Formats: sequence, structure tokens, C-alpha cells
Amino acid sequence: MLFQIAAILQHHDCVAINDALSDISLWQDGRDTAKGRARAAKSNQQADRSAPSVKGVTKKIEKALRANSVFCAAAQPAAFGRMMINRYQEGMAYGDHVDAPYIDGLRTDLSFTVFLSDPETYEGGALVIDNAGHEDAIKGPAGSVVLYPSTAVHRVEPVTKGERLACIGWVKSQVKSPVHRALIFDLETTLAELRDCRAPEATLTRLANVRNNLLRTFGD
Repeated sequence: MLFQIAAILQHHDCVAINDALSDISLWQDGRDTAKGRARAAKSNQQADRSAPSVKGVTKKIEKALRANSVFCAAAQPAAFGRMMINRYQEGMAYGDHVDAPYIDGLRTDLSFTVFLSDPETYEGGALVIDNAGHEDAIKGPAGSVVLYPSTAVHRVEPVTKGERLACIGWVKSQVKSPVHRALIFDLETTLAELRDCRAPEATLTRLANVRNNLLRTFGD
């Protein structure tokens, strides 16, 4: 399943992040972190992950993702993997590729992109994801996130004008099977809707018990 979630970060958060990443000395050749065939397909820049300002940005983004109920219901995160800030300037792109199955020893079940640039400030640069044979081209508003299976072939189209800034990362899920994750997500969504409808507490408790027992059964 592919999820697009708006307003993970607020506008002022994105402005502060862009300011924090404005130092030209932070940026390195993105190919340095690519391996194998992905290295040949990759043309972008990445912020130095060891820099304090970059660490602060990725920590802020991870906190925002963990606080978002839709993201957590969809991903069921057991752990977050490496997070990187990417920059695409004119002529830069990332060709078709599939993410590595393990990054820094962590199994990559899900990938995500948090958009940090207003889409009106650059041309091109869409994230294109193969979704069961159909290509979804996504240019999310600043502060939004797209979550998708790490098994999906995807690419970043060439930026033809302006600059595209985004945070990418990976999640190891508590529920390895995408089919089981989809069932849990539907159950979580139903439970949230019933809470909003002020369903009887006994009904909510029974459904929460079903959710918990399915997590126990499906858990990795």
C-alpha cells in the first residue's frame, strides 16, 4: 500500500529546516552512499549526517513521524533506519531502483519521503513509484510524507528548474507481511472512527483486544 499524509510538519517547521540546511558546506555527493547499480542511477546531493544541524533536522522529522497516528497505523514501526536529507538541483535525478533490503543492518520494509520544498518552487523532481504496474507521480506539499513498500521500483524525475529538498528514510515494521499490515491498518482506522462516533466502551475494548491479538499473531 502507498500512503500520502499531509502536514507531518507545519509550514514554520519547513522554513526552519530549510534555514538550518542552507550552509553550503553541509552538502556532499549523494553517490557516496549508493552501492551497486543504484550508484550509476543516482545524481543528487546529501547533507552530512554527522553535522549537528542535520542531526537536529532528522531528529525533528522522526519525532513528527512517530507522533502521527496515520503513519504509525500504516507502518507499525519497530525501528527507524537511516534518515538522509537529499537535495536535487537543476539536471539532477535518481533513476529507477529498488532500495537495499538491509541498511545499516536494519531490514527495510517501508520507505518514506518527507517533502521539504514547496512544489511551486521547482519544476520536475516528481517521486515516481511503481504501484502494482501503475506509476504514481508524487510532488507532495512541503511537510507531507509518502510511505511506500521498499520493494517498489521508484525514481526521482530530473529537476528542470529550482531546487528539491526532501528527507528519505526506512522503517522496519513490527508486521513484516504487507497483507497483514493492511489488515491492521483497516482495523486501526475502524477503531479510530468508532471512538469519534462515541461507540460503547465495551465495543471499543473488544476491538482493541482483536487488534492487539492480531499484532501478537502477525508480529515479527
